[in-house]
Amino acid sequence: MLVKDKDVFLGIGMGLIASLIWGSWPVISKLAQIQSVTSVEISILRFGISGLILLPVLFYHSVSWRIFFTKGVALSIGAGMPYVLLAMKGISLSSSAHFGIIAPSCMLVVSTLGSVCFLSETLSRQRLAGVFVVVLGVLFVGWNSLNSMSPQVFIGDLMFVGCGVLWASFTLCCKYWQLSAWLATSMVSVVSGIVCLPLYAFNHDSLFTNLSVPTLLMHGTFQGVLVAIFALYSYSKSVSLLGAAKGSVFAALVPPFALCLGVMILNEVVTWVEVAGIACVVLGMLFALGLIQLSYKKRLPAGV
Repeated sequence: MLVKDKDVFLGIGMGLIASLIWGSWPVISKLAQIQSVTSVEISILRFGISGLILLPVLFYHSVSWRIFFTKGVALSIGAGMPYVLLAMKGISLSSSAHFGIIAPSCMLVVSTLGSVCFLSETLSRQRLAGVFVVVLGVLFVGWNSLNSMSPQVFIGDLMFVGCGVLWASFTLCCKYWQLSAWLATSMVSVVSGIVCLPLYAFNHDSLFTNLSVPTLLMHGTFQGVLVAIFALYSYSKSVSLLGAAKGSVFAALVPPFALCLGVMILNEVVTWVEVAGIACVVLGMLFALGLIQLSYKKRLPAGV
């Protein structure tokens, strides 16, 4: 009994760590921009470091060149360099809080619909209600950006929608090809790391020359180790200890973590509209993940 309780507490702890890292990514990336770290530099730090660390995983699984240049490239489009560059551009136009709300929400919606259309999964009333509430929350935040006459923020929010679509394609491909989380992430990191080489060599701007050593170490460790590797390991460990249904609850904690950290670290101003939007998103995620059940009583025939 004590061993079981220990596993539960460990699973909860690892899930919270993963949610905290993923929720802090837009905030720390926005902080990096304030510290004059460019999007290209962040991408190189993230995939250059993680690519080198995870390269042995591909050798361990004996990944062929054909799989590497087909499945690996397809996965990298969804969760690699294009995702990071689009997210960084959107964060520069909008806020980290909006990213934390919109990107995970759109990922959940597109993944759910894609599972129905391409993987022949059935969409239950429970998941449909959750998707509807999530969309309502995202539209609430997006409409506020448009209504406040801020086209720059609205364009950034649209980029976050694109990030959600890209990450959903990564999720759907992993499901379709039945790839493990470690193998898929390793291919994304290594492929994107290879792309970083010409990006670094032929970039006309001087990369990393204006950054201090502490800044490089901080963002290199965060992007290349914590986000790309440790968050995935923590989440996978949580799911293995708690099960997929209970482990998936931590995905719903990413938006509130991003919102709170944006306020504490970046002093971002949060409106009541954004709070209402994130409440809808979290509630919708809990419904869609099956963590809140819709209960209804069946009417019995007379005389029963």
